[in-house]
Amino acid sequence: MPAPSSLLALQQRAQSAVSRRDWSVAEEALGAMLRLDPQQPRIWLALGDVQEQLQNWPSAEACWRQAAERDSMLAEAHYHRARALRVLGYADLAREALNAALQIQPKDANALQLRAMLEEEGGDLPAALATLDAALQLAPERAALHHNRAVALHRSERHAESLASHERAQGLGLDVADAHYNHGNTLQALGRAEDAKAAYRRALARASQHALALYDLARLRWALGEDEDFSAELEAAERAEPLSALPLGIRAQLLLKAGRAQAAAEAYRRATRLSAEASGYWDGLGQALSLLARHAESIDAHARALALAPQDVNVRCNAAHSLLAAGRAEQAAAQAEAACQLAPENQQAWALLGLGWRLIGDPREAWLNDYERFVRVFDLPMEGGFNELLAEELQALHTDREAPIDQTLRRGTQTRGNLLDQPHPRVQALKAQLSAAIDRYVAELPAEKGHPFLGRNTGRWNYVASWSSRLRSQGFHTNHVHTLGWISACYYVAVPPAVQQGEAGWIKFGEPDIDLGLPPRRVEQPRPGRLLLFPSCMWHGTVPFEDTAERLTIAFDLRPV
Repeated sequence: MPAPSSLLALQQRAQSAVSRRDWSVAEEALGAMLRLDPQQPRIWLALGDVQEQLQNWPSAEACWRQAAERDSMLAEAHYHRARALRVLGYADLAREALNAALQIQPKDANALQLRAMLEEEGGDLPAALATLDAALQLAPERAALHHNRAVALHRSERHAESLASHERAQGLGLDVADAHYNHGNTLQALGRAEDAKAAYRRALARASQHALALYDLARLRWALGEDEDFSAELEAAERAEPLSALPLGIRAQLLLKAGRAQAAAEAYRRATRLSAEASGYWDGLGQALSLLARHAESIDAHARALALAPQDVNVRCNAAHSLLAAGRAEQAAAQAEAACQLAPENQQAWALLGLGWRLIGDPREAWLNDYERFVRVFDLPMEGGFNELLAEELQALHTDREAPIDQTLRRGTQTRGNLLDQPHPRVQALKAQLSAAIDRYVAELPAEKGHPFLGRNTGRWNYVASWSSRLRSQGFHTNHVHTLGWISACYYVAVPPAVQQGEAGWIKFGEPDIDLGLPPRRVEQPRPGRLLLFPSCMWHGTVPFEDTAERLTIAFDLRPV
């Protein structure tokens, strides 16, 4: 048995080091204590705390696991282990550890707060809100709980309630960058753009390199028509931290999405000098150079990105895209096929592989994209005047002046959030009609195991994203695919008279976003009340139109469950 004096001296040394925040000395002293007596759960608990301060989460988790093994009734050990497991990405194990903590102390507000965070991150928003309400019963003045509730309400499309919770959290003294950023998101969802800008700027005043605040502020300013200096805050962040590649990389990404390829290439090139091991910057540089038709340089940049991140599906997809633009269809197909193997449900990868097959004459392209079978048209029997009233409801939600910088609209606007989850009366009435048509479409799809589209059909599905698009004269959607969907759709609420003239304003399928001289494989005329359903991996876009009337639609994506 170790001498008590030895343990006491080490304990005093550890406590002194912790008070000075000298974590390396504290780590050494606690480790020495455990070598003398490894069965003390409280020492393992303290060492875990030190490992957290050193940002060594795997070691922290191991220490807290040791503490829990030595005293299974030590709720703190289970709780802190759950925190570490969440940070490390092991959500299921985190829930198990947290359940153990709550069985010992069911009224621990900290543990309930963590449970709510896990529930929210797992997509169970109702459960997260219920857990937060229980935690607030125990700690009604805890600002962080009100903030977490605001975020869950925002994600639930309950924006007015979310705003009230944000204001409560701030009234209780919460003044950190993340809180102001999330407040900005809710203000933006409520159409209060100027207030949202101010909230994002408050976040940046507290954390100048806050990536999400930088990105969303620039994106909002673009949508408000402030395109001449939309990236001013990003440029300020670059000047504030000249050795940081983060704001430079965000600005490059947005410039690329805005089609300003030369400026994007210059920004990405500078970012690679600051952070040469970041595959995303090389990948972005490759995309920008491809748009500039500097194909050899583009392919070299993508090769650097792939060497740094060979398992990154997006990098492989972008490399395939640039190879297609360079006229190297066989190499592109090989890269896209590798991406499909890495992520069999990635819609961009399948779209690029299908395009490669089409260019090299592989018959599997027809197997993948059966335009006649997979594109379905439903004319919904809406009562007279319904679409006109629906259009009025939607117009009130289009509060921006320009399309989002990172979407496919040109000369138009888009609503925010998941539209079909929002409590607008006519939107919800339409949702019932849409769901009936979707059920019929899914039921009538042929079964084919191994097909990337048909093989995923379980007969059950849910909505994963939905929005309204509004195009004005000369507006259109660029050719694209929906990367996160399985089935995608467009419902026409109002269409301009120009759609009766040739194919103006029509939707087209099978034409890629690269100018390869490939015409559409199918086009369909929009009509009010018409619903089109098609695979998310299918290239689609629209033909520009000229008219004083607008083209108003609701689009959405589905995934199987």
